[in-house]
Amino acid sequence: MKVVFTSSEIYPFAKTGGLADIAGALPRKIASQGVKVFGFMPLYKTVDINKHGIIKIDASVDVSLNSRVYTFEVYKKIDDATFFFLKNDELFGRDYLYGPPEGDYPDNDIRFGAFSYAVMEFIKRENLNPDLIHVNDWQTALMPVLNYYKYHNHHVRTVITIHNLAYQGIFDKFAIERLSLGWDIFHMEALEYYDKVNFLKGGIVFSSAVTTVSPTYAKEITHPEYGYGLDGVLRKYSNKLYGILNGIDYDVWNPETDKHIYENYCVFTIQKKSINKRLFLKEVGLKDELKPLYIFIGRFAHQKGVDLIRDSIEEMSKMPANFAILGFGDKEYNDFFKSIEGKYENIFVKVDYNEALSRKMYAAADFLLMPSLFEPCGLNQMIAMRYGTLVIARETGGLKDTVEDISQPDGYGLLFKNPTKEEFLNALYRAVELYNNKKLFENLQKKVMEMDFSIDSTARKYIKLYESLKYSREVKI
Repeated sequence: MKVVFTSSEIYPFAKTGGLADIAGALPRKIASQGVKVFGFMPLYKTVDINKHGIIKIDASVDVSLNSRVYTFEVYKKIDDATFFFLKNDELFGRDYLYGPPEGDYPDNDIRFGAFSYAVMEFIKRENLNPDLIHVNDWQTALMPVLNYYKYHNHHVRTVITIHNLAYQGIFDKFAIERLSLGWDIFHMEALEYYDKVNFLKGGIVFSSAVTTVSPTYAKEITHPEYGYGLDGVLRKYSNKLYGILNGIDYDVWNPETDKHIYENYCVFTIQKKSINKRLFLKEVGLKDELKPLYIFIGRFAHQKGVDLIRDSIEEMSKMPANFAILGFGDKEYNDFFKSIEGKYENIFVKVDYNEALSRKMYAAADFLLMPSLFEPCGLNQMIAMRYGTLVIARETGGLKDTVEDISQPDGYGLLFKNPTKEEFLNALYRAVELYNNKKLFENLQKKVMEMDFSIDSTARKYIKLYESLKYSREVKI
């Protein structure tokens, strides 16, 4: 079987969030199980081609859109999977992947639309002949539309994975012309969405299967509360909707081999985790390693429950605990967290994306905070548990699927139901009590380290889905 896998970001080449982690791990793991995988990503200005061993090949692809021609140079890296990188500096030679903190680039429809066309053209010209094309989120959601509507590859199955339904790629209706599409697909059963063009909706309608990144999120998005206006579409196509839990690459996320942390350890030497805590506190200027250490690592966005942290910061500053906050995102949150840098003696803040520091934090922490308003899957909680860090999370989406509250017989984390300041702080206070029960706390640390949230299981489920689609009848729209 041959699979084309496309994503706007793939770790370790480019990353803004969990999409990159799964888009880096999944194709490699699928390829290791005997599937021929071709990965595609735009070649951004920020990608270090020398560091990653990416080489330019003697090939280019021209894409004609609305009387303009966009030429993409082709770069390549052979790993467990073969990765292609398409370079057009006018579209992708910019400082950010999607736009600065103030907002998205206004031409993102052209940027990712042209990239989608370029992938399809390259597939056709190089005779890759895939059995299936797997796309991820709105940035590549136009490919199932092109595959069916423009290239008429009805025998080639397509899968779209929704990592976060809140981001849909919505543009004014004249994107139809800018992308050289026909007005005959600008209607409510295709790309039209309240008189605009919706990339993600098109991907859902024209794909052979729709997956989400956790079973609970697959159910949630068919309801208005989590559907972001597409719940009706997802209910209509619920027969092709699947929830497949994401996983993490245990070769990448492993405290026993991680080169970024202060002291390597495993479940049998978990006492060494305290060395990481002590050295981290010293590095960032926090005091008293006997206090519990809470961390937040992630995008500063409303979805991530950052408002709960912001609104609770005074109470947190008075707790018998230390806090370390690392993130970057929306300007209002960036500005707030920059304003409190160094203000509280028990709260360390760094407004930045820093992979090495985040790993030190996972290894040092006692608790990870994930107070998300919604969370399609979440990888941070899986990473944290791999490093023996317990999780405090809101009971939603993939967090509900991966964290069980300690009030349950087999529980190993702390959940709160409603996204309120009171419930959030109550979870923090419960964590202090748990931390002070040293024997139970260490047993839970060992327990979460031994849990299996690896990408292997995710890959097996996707291969099973691919095979079922390969041998199904031709998809009719």
